[in-house]
Amino acid sequence: MDTLRQSRRQLAAACRRLHARGLLAGAEGNLSCRLPTGDLLITASSVDKGTITETELLLVCANGSPHPTSRHSALRPSSELAMHVACFAARADIQAIVHAHPPAATGFAAAGVPLPANVLPELPVVLGPIALVPYGRPGTPALPLAMLPFLPGHDVFLLANHGVTAVGRSVEEALLRMESVEQAARILVVARLLGGAQPLSPAEAAALASLHPRDEHAPVGTGAVPA
Repeated sequence: MDTLRQSRRQLAAACRRLHARGLLAGAEGNLSCRLPTGDLLITASSVDKGTITETELLLVCANGSPHPTSRHSALRPSSELAMHVACFAARADIQAIVHAHPPAATGFAAAGVPLPANVLPELPVVLGPIALVPYGRPGTPALPLAMLPFLPGHDVFLLANHGVTAVGRSVEEALLRMESVEQAARILVVARLLGGAQPLSPAEAAALASLHPRDEHAPVGTGAVPA
């Protein structure tokens, strides 16, 4: 199976999985991946993620401009295309991006409350430090600009008053990070209801944090948000 066809299948399946698990609703959210050619594959705008098909994923050039094969499509790329382009431009290791609105994790983002990295082992090991990104209006250059300072050192981003973005070296890795951050957020909410989570010791938290593969982050370019 060729790479483009396989990527279409993976992204469509990931969208349906997120919808089935309640991590996004209706046409919410957007997913993308980088192809070996450097082109990007991204979900189309206003498409129900619960029933999305492979034909509702669009090819765009690396800078976000229309791809020659998609210029005559009636569909349009996600309104968050600029965010995806900025993430891919900032780091060569990012091969896939998942943006969704998982209820518990988005609740932390809406409240401006960070997810602590010293409670659950999975957070520092699987997700690494989780960024709490200041508000940037969705669908405008303000959002990627707000994310830009956090991109070199983070793989998961709580977007204030908006949602969550996770990046990965594959569609599967980005998807699993999105599911993991929501699971952690739910556990932490329950812990607060029960009187508050008991933190790990500083030494254990530091040891766990050292296990996250940050050394594979590879910044490229100037870090500027592409026009």
